[in-house]
Amino acid sequence: MSASSTNGNGQLGWPWTVSWPLENGGMPSFNFAPERLWQPINPGWNFGNVIINGSNSSAPELEQTIVSRHSYGRQIGRLVDAVKVLVDKVPGAKTDQGVKDFLKLVNELRDIREESRHERLARLRDQLSALKAEDPAAWASLMQAGR
Repeated sequence: MSASSTNGNGQLGWPWTVSWPLENGGMPSFNFAPERLWQPINPGWNFGNVIINGSNSSAPELEQTIVSRHSYGRQIGRLVDAVKVLVDKVPGAKTDQGVKDFLKLVNELRDIREESRHERLARLRDQLSALKAEDPAAWASLMQAGR
């Protein structure tokens, strides 16, 4: 709603704006929500900052199904791994600037994966310590199952 819209009293303001004094001389009433609510309906869906809809996909339902099973990150990771294998097999490929940039990305992704692995291990250690303290029987059962 624009600032030039009128409130419920026909005056400028938001639908919940209180005008003082009221035209009829009575006490103002407070509206805690607008009298009219508008919400745009997005027929597409989003994944982070990627929006999939009929404007940017010829099959948005198919893309949503694919992403529900294999995230974009997983898809890109597998492609990067496959291209890295190909780069390693092509003699002289690593001298190309585009390939150098790609290999820099591969190294950065490897570092991110390693950091993430350490963070997951720390969370797992914390969860196991909490389980041992909070439910010794479940802890013992887990230790038996791991043997």
